[in-house]
Amino acid sequence: MMLGSLFTEPYIRLILGILLLLIILYIVKRFKGDKQRRPDSLEIIKEKLAKGEITQEEYEEARKRRGK
Repeated sequence: MMLGSLFTEPYIRLILGILLLLIILYIVKRFKGDKQRRPDSLEIIKEKLAKGEITQEEYEEARKRRGK
């Protein structure tokens, strides 16, 4: 059996196709699925204000610097 005819067999192509699909799905999941949404700076300063880590004046100043 020649190597060229090995890849023309339908079941070999099916197995290679499934294997390729699984590899692509793994790569997509690895790079896209694991990332969590990062809070923006406004959310961070709101949390700090709620915890009492910054004063209302510091919050307003930071909000103005951010442009919101």
